[in-house]
Amino acid sequence: MNNKLSPRLKVIADCVAGVKTMADIGTDHGYLPVSLVEKNLVSTAIASDTNEKPLAKAKKIIKEHGFEKRIETRLGSGLSVLKPGEVEVFVMAGMGGLLICDLLEAERDVAKKTPRMILQPMNNQAALRRYLEGNHYKIISEELAREDERIYEVMVVEHGIMVFNNPLEYDLGYHFMQNKHPLLKDLINRKISLEENIVKNTRGKETPFAKKQFGDSSRYIQKLNEVKKCL
Repeated sequence: MNNKLSPRLKVIADCVAGVKTMADIGTDHGYLPVSLVEKNLVSTAIASDTNEKPLAKAKKIIKEHGFEKRIETRLGSGLSVLKPGEVEVFVMAGMGGLLICDLLEAERDVAKKTPRMILQPMNNQAALRRYLEGNHYKIISEELAREDERIYEVMVVEHGIMVFNNPLEYDLGYHFMQNKHPLLKDLINRKISLEENIVKNTRGKETPFAKKQFGDSSRYIQKLNEVKKCL
């Protein structure tokens, strides 16, 4: 394949490998399913997108590799392109955490009858973990990927029960302290940097909202620094 997978997509591909059927929801260019099929890490794949233009790009790449019979393209929103139980795993990557929650909720039958899902939220990771916890999903593992200054969080999810015992797990990952991922410290530093910007912008302001933000972010930075000492 001419287009080498980015570190983020490589981590996602490793999480998918080993199943016969997969779907890439919001496939964009289609690199992920093409790479998986090319390396025989999956037998067949579905590449979907809500917009025609990126799906056309995916169709072109699929055709260039001769995978038209192994990768089907579908136009549509979220999991609406799938039938319940049609694939063993689906991927939702490169979209907001709240959008992922909405897409899972919109097609509960499909989500509940798919054995595994790989989720890579660009933001609102804590909100997504709270949704999963409250809707009988279990995060069985989490991976991190670095691209430039950004750390991406990848969740491998199945059906089951999980309970977060530490509030920081919503932000840093399920059982984050037990796993001690090599990139966990970098993830924490990134989150501290974002919170420091909030502290800087709210310091000395007298509105109730600004005061609350300043206090919340200051306390959160302190907790994150305490976690770093244990790594």
